[in-house]
Amino acid sequence: MSRTELTRGMAAGTGLDARSGIPLFHQVAVILRDRILSGAHAEGERLPSEAEICDSFGVSRITAKRAMDELAAEGLVTRSRGRGTIVTEGAAMAPFEVSVDGWIENISRMGRMTEVRVLEFGYRRAPRAIAQELDLPEGAEVQRSIRVRSHGGTPLSWLETWVPADIGRSYSAQDMGAQPLLHLLERAGARIASARQTISAGLATPQVAQALGVQAGAALLDVRRLVRDTRGRPVELISILYRPDLYRFAMELTRVADAEGARWEAESPPVDPAAAAIPDP
Repeated sequence: MSRTELTRGMAAGTGLDARSGIPLFHQVAVILRDRILSGAHAEGERLPSEAEICDSFGVSRITAKRAMDELAAEGLVTRSRGRGTIVTEGAAMAPFEVSVDGWIENISRMGRMTEVRVLEFGYRRAPRAIAQELDLPEGAEVQRSIRVRSHGGTPLSWLETWVPADIGRSYSAQDMGAQPLLHLLERAGARIASARQTISAGLATPQVAQALGVQAGAALLDVRRLVRDTRGRPVELISILYRPDLYRFAMELTRVADAEGARWEAESPPVDPAAAAIPDP
């Protein structure tokens, strides 16, 4: 990459950052990918030519070509002589949109709408941090699994779960591929009562990136949940990495006024939008 290209990339005002350490071709691909997934570039639409991308982003022809090749490798576009680069059908898949507080209902709907592939299933001694979360003695046996959830053949999320072994031995890897884990816990006799959930940002490791069909280091939605039964016992610790282009949380807000002034108050939407985002099979 030449010094001239670096300068042009910074001066073009397109959001490229030559000092970030991220290759410019990947930055261009990320911007174009976002436009495709948001619907700004519709299915069947021809994207700008490599020459036009060079002019718009202030990059070289080689950089423009590598950006387009990256999109093609992800199946978002098709490239051919004479037609150019075309957005493929289904590239802008409608995302799951779920309420933050209706998580039990969301899990049930997710199980009906998606397919699950179990990558790992086994028993091991709990690492210290996991044992602390599950209120277990350090080294206690736990059941650990890794699954990938997909819709229509497109990977949606990476799930890692830890369950106390006395509960985990009541179901098999085949069961986990067929039913939501929450249902399996209830079948085992766990009476689910509460959960603590956090939502943050995460990055795709090479293993996760390969499973979800994204670039290593891609931003993901990181959801962690600790589920307890009616006695307050932790029965499941789950970490879920979602593709943010295919999954998002929604919240309804109402403006209310009281003696302390006006404020926003959250409320549950009357209907879970996930049911409308992707129809039942």
